[in-house]
Amino acid sequence: MMFLRHPSLWWRAWRTNARISSSAIVRGDKNIGIGNACRIGRQVELNAPHGSITLGASVTLGPYTIIEARGGSVNIGEHTGIGPFCILYGHGGLEIGKDCLIASHVVCIPENHHFERIDLPMREQGGTRLGIRIGDDVWLATRVVILDGVTVGTGAVIGAGAVVTHDIPPYAIAHGVPARIVGQRKLGTP
Repeated sequence: MMFLRHPSLWWRAWRTNARISSSAIVRGDKNIGIGNACRIGRQVELNAPHGSITLGASVTLGPYTIIEARGGSVNIGEHTGIGPFCILYGHGGLEIGKDCLIASHVVCIPENHHFERIDLPMREQGGTRLGIRIGDDVWLATRVVILDGVTVGTGAVIGAGAVVTHDIPPYAIAHGVPARIVGQRKLGTP
């Protein structure tokens, strides 16, 4: 049962009317904040032995999603839905705003490896940890990949399969590999 494996997390979830699947895997539960009425699906992994994870009120995590702090932080705003099979890392910091729609298989990686030198293995060349910022009311369609150092502006829409390598301005519509802006959301349009 959940409360035997993660007593402090279970107690906090009960107090905040959150629902956590009994098959969820949690590491570092003292570094995980769960807002009111969150829903954490089956086989979700929350890993924060180093770093922190914060879920705002009414956040939903779909089945098999993996969130790893990896020494940084992952903060997800209220009323945001994360679809199944997403991978969200926190190396350099990951901020996801409120009211976002994150579809299945989305990957956010706020770290990048240096690879310029051929006389040294890539794993020894260090890297960047610039972080990723996703504004409020953003829709990331299925299989979107967001790379280190990117800011996705409020209200942006990123099409399925896009790889986002540079900033996307507010209310822009983008898709492709690498993602490029193809339109703009407007007031009063459905």
